Amino acid sequence: MKAKNWLICWILIVAICLCFIGYWVVRVDPYFHYHAPITNEYYYSLNNERSQNDGISKYFSYDAMITGSSMTQNFKTSEMDEIFGCDSVKVPFAGATFKEVNDNVVKALESNDNLRIVVRCLDMSHLLDEWDCMRTDLGVFPTYLYDNNYLNDAGYLFNREIVFGRIYQMIKNKRSTDWEPGIDSFDDYTYWQNRYVCGSESVMSEAIKVTHVEQSHLTNSEKETIKTNIEKNVINVADQNPDVTFYYFYSPYSVVKWNEWREGGKLLKYLEAEKYTTELILQHDNIRLFSFNNRTDITTDLNNYKDSIHYATWINSLMLKWMHNGDYELTKDNFEDYSEKEYDFYTTYDYESVNGQIDYESDFYAAALCNEELTGAKPIDIFNNKSVNVEIANAELVQTSDGKNVLECDSYIGKKNSEELGEYLYDTEYVGAKLTVNLDAGYKYLVYDSKRIEKYGSFAVVVYDSNGNIINKKIVICNDIDTDVHKNVIDLSNAKGDVTIIFHGGFFGPTDSNQLKVQYSNVYLY
Repeated sequence: MKAKNWLICWILIVAICLCFIGYWVVRVDPYFHYHAPITNEYYYSLNNERSQNDGISKYFSYDAMITGSSMTQNFKTSEMDEIFGCDSVKVPFAGATFKEVNDNVVKALESNDNLRIVVRCLDMSHLLDEWDCMRTDLGVFPTYLYDNNYLNDAGYLFNREIVFGRIYQMIKNKRSTDWEPGIDSFDDYTYWQNRYVCGSESVMSEAIKVTHVEQSHLTNSEKETIKTNIEKNVINVADQNPDVTFYYFYSPYSVVKWNEWREGGKLLKYLEAEKYTTELILQHDNIRLFSFNNRTDITTDLNNYKDSIHYATWINSLMLKWMHNGDYELTKDNFEDYSEKEYDFYTTYDYESVNGQIDYESDFYAAALCNEELTGAKPIDIFNNKSVNVEIANAELVQTSDGKNVLECDSYIGKKNSEELGEYLYDTEYVGAKLTVNLDAGYKYLVYDSKRIEKYGSFAVVVYDSNGNIINKKIVICNDIDTDVHKNVIDLSNAKGDVTIIFHGGFFGPTDSNQLKVQYSNVYLY
């Protein structure tokens, strides 16, 4: 009898503990399995696509969606909202097949009557997949989060990682003095640009050596596979939702990927697969299909890619603008001409020409060069434009042999560490130049060359908003740089209105010597 009572007590204790844990998982719900986030009580991190996307699609408030594979991770919903005049969410699935993405789109449309725009990438590498193909090499798929069977939710309710790694931390963080409730931005969700380096050194592991490879063609069996895949996972959802506009686009891979197809004997097969897919899709009025493969200035410039297929965030920005404006849209009238031009280029391109391609020192230099097309803002040559009022202090503008002004700084203000420097420059003195410019015309990047002429000394460029708060800065300590000319880019894409820029060339680093001379040249606002 005693043993029985102990067993009953033990069962009750376990049940109470499980109920307590389950209650808090349901209450906080970090994966939005049961409800929308309670953003006035907790702070939610968005960092698990396959666990959180289903809940985002079901419970968030939005009227537009960006979705697809990792080809969509660098889109910014803030840009989508501004360009399309909507309220969007972003739900990428890295490495996803067409079925995985389509299942989520269907769920979103079933859950949200307000959804009117879907922007979705069609990865060319997945055109030949079977219609029911799912990735099985990305770990255990959380199927219990995707069905309507609450009986199998134990994997969520009593998951140690979720209980202690998320729930406990979310509750604990509320005790911090500077804590505020909320949720991560969709701009930052899955965004990888700041974690990778673009350019030829990242894209190419070795030089391309072109060899003659016999190319295979699309077979009738493969056409049937494509037809089933596209109908079930791309077209049907559009047909069943005629009031929704679907913006589909083919992923613009770099020429290195096209060369991989060529070397594997599949170049013609993928060109034919794309053309056949286009023919199928263009029969449906509420689908707008785009391809940017003929923007060969982009696909051949490896500074736009982190590997052979993943393009940088500024390409995502351009694609949003192009889709909204109808640029590079495929239609029944133009797709034959488009396909012919695409075929001619990628079958005759000199792939070896990308060997030794210049790799920009700063990735965002490629973004700066694209910005005029994106925003219409014409670059401003800061030190050679009379409309820009430049104040010089303890330095001078020197004219070069080609008539260009460069800034030379050859004095100093004393030893200041990098943390103190920004506020000190704005409120007191600087060695160099100070100017104010307005960014509202679409300017997003400050580009300049810097060169340390003397052996010692450190220098900085700091950008402030109209209230004197630091927006961004680049500080270089003398031990970290040689005496070569270096291209620098400061990202101002999150700034608006008037900003003040200080080019400073005179503060000490780890040395007490006063030998110091710094030169700034080719200073442009893009």
